[in-house]
Amino acid sequence: LDDRTFEVAALYADFYDPMQPVPPHAVVFNAIGDADLCPMALERAEAVLANTAAPVINPPALVRRTGRVENARRLAAVPGVVAPTIRAMPRRALQAADDLRFPFLLRTPGFHMGSHFVRIERREDLPAAVAGLPGEELLMIEYLDARGADGMTRKYRVMIIDGNLYPLHLAISADWKVHYFSAAMASEPAFRAEEHRFLEAMPTVLGPLAMAALLGIAETLGLDYAGVDFGLSADGSVLLFEANTTMVIVPPPLDPMWDYRRAAIDRALEATKRMVLARAAAAVE
Repeated sequence: LDDRTFEVAALYADFYDPMQPVPPHAVVFNAIGDADLCPMALERAEAVLANTAAPVINPPALVRRTGRVENARRLAAVPGVVAPTIRAMPRRALQAADDLRFPFLLRTPGFHMGSHFVRIERREDLPAAVAGLPGEELLMIEYLDARGADGMTRKYRVMIIDGNLYPLHLAISADWKVHYFSAAMASEPAFRAEEHRFLEAMPTVLGPLAMAALLGIAETLGLDYAGVDFGLSADGSVLLFEANTTMVIVPPPLDPMWDYRRAAIDRALEATKRMVLARAAAAVE
């Protein structure tokens, strides 16, 4: 939030005494985003927010419903969404399970950026993979193949801001685990051209089925600010990777190579700014 426009008081719910008054404010932006990692913080945030009548962006009760297991279950019911089956399992039970379908993904909940996240190709690979992951409970995730006809995996990111959709980026990689920082975008002009088309003409690139599915995801989540990472199936359905409030909008590097991304990112940032200002103005009225 631009400090030329907003005066921000950051309050850390984990350590804040809910019996104390909160600092003066016109609007609350809940930035606790990972429901799997921060259940206690979200619970404490709810207690703190009992002391304010100001509008709350991303109420903790809604964020709490965005854990990976629950999200996959409820978003699978949205037309046009293919959500993976996700099971939370103790590590010992996982190794003893006899109903595993390979390949599948295995990750420790509460981590991002590809940390503690692996693909299991064969049962023989399972013991070493489980031993290398922290945590007593692991997530077993159905693998959704997001490769295109060229064999490359595509991961789209769309932001949901005040009920509207804003394209943020497209990452293209030869690896199944795709992140923008590790994708081949800097080295492949054709990939950047494809991303440019997505940023400027999202409905045309994604198609009507995926656009309707993304709006369905937005409605189901009910969040003011969130992001969706996904691929596209051959029929245009959304292959859901994740949908939650942990996604930030980061301006691209200053290199002119990335100039084509700036307008889309600015639109998303401006939409967020307008939302916060509108909620604050409504509270004052």
